[in-house]
Amino acid sequence: MNTLSNAQLEIIKMFEPNQSEEELRELKEALSQFLAKKLARELLKESQEKGYTPEQIDSWKDEHFRTPYK
Repeated sequence: MNTLSNAQLEIIKMFEPNQSEEELRELKEALSQFLAKKLARELLKESQEKGYTPEQIDSWKDEHFRTPYK
């Protein structure tokens, strides 16, 4: 059985049982922005620790590491 995280439990406690579609959209947007900021902070921290330049990171978007199949 899956258990809920402490963050999930807090979010559940904060809201009424029935949210409007607009409220749900706003909530999803807010959570997406929160997670995007968290990811950006982690990327910046990792980049600084490893000495990656913005140019290196930008170049990765065009790379692929798929195994070629014959």
